[in-house]
Amino acid sequence: MLLPRIPTFLALILPLHLAAAASLPPSTTSTTIIDALSADPDYTLLIRLIQRAKLVPTLNKLNGSTLFAPTNDAIERHRKETSKSALALALDGDDFQALADNVQENLRQQLFYHLLNYTLESVPEQVTPQLTLHFPALPLEPPSGDPPPSPPWLPVPGGLLGGEPQRVRTTVRDGASYVGVDFQGEGGARAVKELVATANGNIYGIDRVLDTPRDLFHEVASRPGLGTISRLLPSTLKDVLKSTPHLTLFFPTDEAWKTVDPIEMRYLESGFAEQDMAKIVGLHASGTGSDGHGLVGWSENWRKSDLTNFTTLEGHKVRVNVSEDGSASVSGRAIIEQDIYAANGVLHTVDSLLLNPDIFQLNAEKYLLALNATSFVSLLRAANLSHYVDDQHDGQPWTILAPRDDVFTVDGWNTSPLSTFLVDDGEDKPPVNKTELQRILKYHIIPGKLKPEDLDGNTLIGTELREAGLGGERQVVEVSVHGSGKNGQVQRKGNGEIGFGGALVIGDAVEINDCVIYVLSKALTPPTDVIEAALPFTHFSTFLTSAFATHMDDVLRNSPSTTVLIPHNSAWSPLGLLTDYLLLPESREHLANVVRHHVLKEIVYPGDPILSSKPSASKTFATLEGSDVRMEHGKITGSGGWSAPLRVLTREILTRTGVIHELEGGLLIPRSVQVNIGDLAMAGKGSIMIGLVQKAGFGKVLNGTMKLDLDEWEHGLIGTPGSSKLSKNRKKGKGEEDNPKPRKEEVGWTLLCPRDEAFKGINLTKVLEDTEGLKAFVRQHLIPVPASSSSESWEYLNRKPRVKLAALDEEEDARPIPVEDEATYSTLLSSNSVYGDIIFRLTGSNVNSYLVGIKGAKGKGGAEEFARVLKWGRTTITSSSTPSTPPSNSTGSQSPFEFLPSTEWASLGDRPTTLRSGVILIDRPITPFVEGWWMAWGQALTFGAFGSFAIVGWWTGVVMWWRRKESEATYEPIGGHDDE
Repeated sequence: MLLPRIPTFLALILPLHLAAAASLPPSTTSTTIIDALSADPDYTLLIRLIQRAKLVPTLNKLNGSTLFAPTNDAIERHRKETSKSALALALDGDDFQALADNVQENLRQQLFYHLLNYTLESVPEQVTPQLTLHFPALPLEPPSGDPPPSPPWLPVPGGLLGGEPQRVRTTVRDGASYVGVDFQGEGGARAVKELVATANGNIYGIDRVLDTPRDLFHEVASRPGLGTISRLLPSTLKDVLKSTPHLTLFFPTDEAWKTVDPIEMRYLESGFAEQDMAKIVGLHASGTGSDGHGLVGWSENWRKSDLTNFTTLEGHKVRVNVSEDGSASVSGRAIIEQDIYAANGVLHTVDSLLLNPDIFQLNAEKYLLALNATSFVSLLRAANLSHYVDDQHDGQPWTILAPRDDVFTVDGWNTSPLSTFLVDDGEDKPPVNKTELQRILKYHIIPGKLKPEDLDGNTLIGTELREAGLGGERQVVEVSVHGSGKNGQVQRKGNGEIGFGGALVIGDAVEINDCVIYVLSKALTPPTDVIEAALPFTHFSTFLTSAFATHMDDVLRNSPSTTVLIPHNSAWSPLGLLTDYLLLPESREHLANVVRHHVLKEIVYPGDPILSSKPSASKTFATLEGSDVRMEHGKITGSGGWSAPLRVLTREILTRTGVIHELEGGLLIPRSVQVNIGDLAMAGKGSIMIGLVQKAGFGKVLNGTMKLDLDEWEHGLIGTPGSSKLSKNRKKGKGEEDNPKPRKEEVGWTLLCPRDEAFKGINLTKVLEDTEGLKAFVRQHLIPVPASSSSESWEYLNRKPRVKLAALDEEEDARPIPVEDEATYSTLLSSNSVYGDIIFRLTGSNVNSYLVGIKGAKGKGGAEEFARVLKWGRTTITSSSTPSTPPSNSTGSQSPFEFLPSTEWASLGDRPTTLRSGVILIDRPITPFVEGWWMAWGQALTFGAFGSFAIVGWWTGVVMWWRRKESEATYEPIGGHDDE
């Protein structure tokens, strides 16, 4: 028990003999290592560390050992350089460190690394590995508070080096001894004190603390020439290199990696090459050591035979050859640096990789990683779709459209629909919608191997995405080609010459096995539903508003395999009053039918021959509304035949359920939408005029059932008492040639309809009391329009300057009659009034700036009372139907005719096919022109009086002249003639 107390005693008496001890050399006859250290003031810090590690008994028990003792200066330098090392923490008395490692295992192992279990009388001049008492082992995680299994002052054989202790090299350089040098004898700690020989060993005082070798990963990461492989190691391999025991590594230097193909290097650097990197590391590592020479492949074992074999972790054999000059090679690759000691093995560096050219093959997935599409690959794996790009690739060729990593975000902003699916370990995100992720990713995969020369511009190609809205068929992506060929041969390769879905191809297309990879400038977005696809186009807003107003938006979204024809906003305005009517709340079902009529129950993609202007291109399509539309020569006509054929413009707006095309020039009105003159007048807030028309007996005009009686017209009896008399005579068989059959012709009707507000200041009660005046007023506002110039009514109704009625078939707006400056039309009043015709005048440059008034009317109440045209509207009635009720007062305005009975409406019977009819909304009523007494008689009387006076004056003059002639004197000879 005296040995443990001796250091303490010496420490107590040391200050008393400090001066003497400094001047006298230590004795070598009876002192031990502890005695010698305690007696030398250069080792006071080392003594403290030995005491803290409880190694005093160990050093005293050693017999024939060697201690490389760092001086106080060496320990202080180490303490400053590595403040968190075991030595520094032990000297600083860190209570937390003492609690965490109550047996000072790390400190003890570092001190053991300074001890040899044999006496080194002198340092060999050659670089020589020495066996220390340091046996590296994995620390307990977490450190245990239990006593160690063996006395803490004894080294425990075993550990991470296959039962072997850790090595440290010594050499002599420039006459000085060094310890801890590399395999070439460079570096290390220099012996700065004379050798001290004690009873149980020798002491070499050194100027640096010897750091225990770290694990293989940290040794690899700290070597300047191994930066490449250190960077390529995935985290799992880093853990392997940290903890796997007795490994021998032959790792290639940075220069060696320069011989690897750049594409392969980019793949290895992608962070997704874990398996291949494990294979590469396994080909450069052995866990069994050289055959028959231990588990760790230190170079000292190589020299025991001319040829040493290692079995790698991948099961391959590699051979180490040692030449006479000491240089070595492994499988023909030169070993540059030997024996880089590590806690769990040894590291050697080589000048090239130990790989065969075909050791691992690049597939589509690896190429994607090499092409900077790692995010895309990551998402494929997350969605369980990596089978499209791995070695098997489902046994068939694919064309992969891959967005690069840098297109997912720009300055922190997500620019791709795939960005929301990327996993960030630092963020809490909701679970990934795998179904939607798969949908987006499949839109980037095209069946077949499509090379650049196989692609044609402006075509649609089916992708791997199959949509329920397409009946399970493939969703398509648009292909655009900008490249040109030379001598008829296609030369394009992809870079900027090819596009998919609006994304350009970056770089050349890559062919790998049975796949072709196109790197895109942005991620593709699969087509959305019809509503979302149309919303970005502002010129579709009216149609979309109509869909929302009629709750047709869900129908448009969910109707499978459809083509939606959307008219421009500009197509609604020319419809005038028809648009106003369709937008009324009570007309929503009609509006819904209009929307449905624009949805074809078949997908017509751009490029379909039916969309061409060829004469042979014609087809009938069913619509959601129920009736068919006809498409011919690239134009389409609605079932109602309301307008001229409309041109279909293809913009390739793909949807989840089909495609959207644009309509130019108008709407498709189905036959189910029956809008008559009364509906249009009510939409234009003309309820008062509707009541006047009904009260005057012309209610049939409002629903298109009134025919023009040519006999009444010819005799000027329309709307007069004589009309009823003519009807009675027909029934009795009287009339011209006793033919009772009336000559009635179906004509179109145009109502000049003043707005309700135009009747302000007019005594409507007085108007209603004057039956004949009311009829004349209404007849002045009704324009009958014959079918054509061959109609019998043409000679009665047409006036000059005439507007050709053929223009009616060419009009594409809402005008019920063709109108131009000085256009003249007969009204029902024209049959018995010279002032029955109306005339249009164009004012200004605006083609809609029209005035309408009575032709030939002069003076007050005539030319001064032109009405301004506010809006037009044309009916849609094209087939027989029976109106159930008169037009309702949907505008909310107060009409004096709301009390009128509806018996007239109920007795109209079947509605015949109606010609072009409509309403012209005007700002004031047109009062029939009646000549005043002066206009009627004044001029004639004045002219007659003047003529009479002229005749009387002339006759009086003649008479007076005659009388004067007769009264003149005559002279004769007196007495007669002289006979002589």
